[in-house]
Amino acid sequence: MKLGLYFRQAWYNLRANRVYSAVFIAGTALSLALVMAFLTVLSSRVVNTVPETHRDRTMVIYSMEYHKGGMMFTVGPNYRFARDFLKDMPEVECWSAVYTYDATYAVLENASEELTHAYARMVDLNFWKIFDMDFLYGRPISENGMDLNTPEAVVTESVARSLTGRSDAVGEKVYLDGYTLTVCGVVRDVPMSATLAFSEIWLPSTIAERSFAPESNPLSRYMNGTEIIVLLKDRKDIPAVERTVKERVEQYNGLKESEYELVLSGISSQRQYIFAWSDLGSSGYAWLGAGVMLLILLVPLLNLSGMVGSRMEARLTEFGTRKSFGAGPRSIIAQIAGENLLMTILGGVLGLLLSWLIIALFTQQINALVPGNVLVESYTYRVPESGGFFDFRDFFNVGLYALLLVILAVLNMISAFIPALKVIRRPITESLNYKK
Repeated sequence: MKLGLYFRQAWYNLRANRVYSAVFIAGTALSLALVMAFLTVLSSRVVNTVPETHRDRTMVIYSMEYHKGGMMFTVGPNYRFARDFLKDMPEVECWSAVYTYDATYAVLENASEELTHAYARMVDLNFWKIFDMDFLYGRPISENGMDLNTPEAVVTESVARSLTGRSDAVGEKVYLDGYTLTVCGVVRDVPMSATLAFSEIWLPSTIAERSFAPESNPLSRYMNGTEIIVLLKDRKDIPAVERTVKERVEQYNGLKESEYELVLSGISSQRQYIFAWSDLGSSGYAWLGAGVMLLILLVPLLNLSGMVGSRMEARLTEFGTRKSFGAGPRSIIAQIAGENLLMTILGGVLGLLLSWLIIALFTQQINALVPGNVLVESYTYRVPESGGFFDFRDFFNVGLYALLLVILAVLNMISAFIPALKVIRRPITESLNYKK
């Protein structure tokens, strides 16, 4: 078959022009690897994946402001805010009030009096309904474990090993801030890319709520929280829920219970929430990401197009000879396409390996390409020794890579066809008499 002949010719030319072939293959591989690494990191933030399997229908209420005259201060909402402003809302499946312990970290102490630093969050019972944690041992915090007289804690596998020297730490005692907590469950390490679910230890939210001001105080009734995570029944309900909550806040201000005006400044879908602490919004980041990907793909492509053009000029005599023996334009274009496609496929295979290697070796660096508030908080005290970054194997999509390869192959074909058309339009005599 002619197709096999074209590929044999392409393989011969590839070996005969090793420098040109190596540059072409390396340029294709590097472009694909960089774009795929970027898309893999982005996927780790936005796709539904364990433990955040409902990202597409999750909302976050994370900031509100108190205004009085020219004064203003910002606080995080607590469970009372969610109880009062989300009640009787049919679109809401459940909500969870989450608090960050000491903003950045907790200091745990085991029986051997060795200190273990861990990023900690205080959660309620609904937290375990929203997120699908992979429990290796034990169970979530129970209703009895929310009682400060019998508090329980869930830890990651890494923290369990640090505390006890083994993964199964269920039943062990952990001493924290005057509380003796019983480890009731051990979960697989959660990556920081799981912005809302990430932690290294989960404590009862009643520890935070014990310090709340009296509910009768209208000024501090809703403050001293961190974030409210809201799971909706349908992702289409996100705008309606946001609108309803803001309307209820306006109604509350109309009651004049407080001399301060309450303004809800932070409410969004989870996918928008990851940009809450970034200078760029989700749309701005999308445009920036698209620009970066086009730049990574098109700049090498333009260089390769120039190389192909120079290579075609150098082969004018060869093509002139073929035309003089009856080779038609289709035959010459098919040969050029075969050579280009073979090098693109080889570059694609190399790029697949290179993208895996980039993600594996530079996990920490590329993980920061997509903003997230957990990263900001965590970097202020330490980077977790394990589990702190996503496992790229969970997010690497071979189908997406294949799509990128097809797109790049089409672009490479276009870049080859333009100089090829110029070559086949040259008169045979001019091609035969062309001197390199």
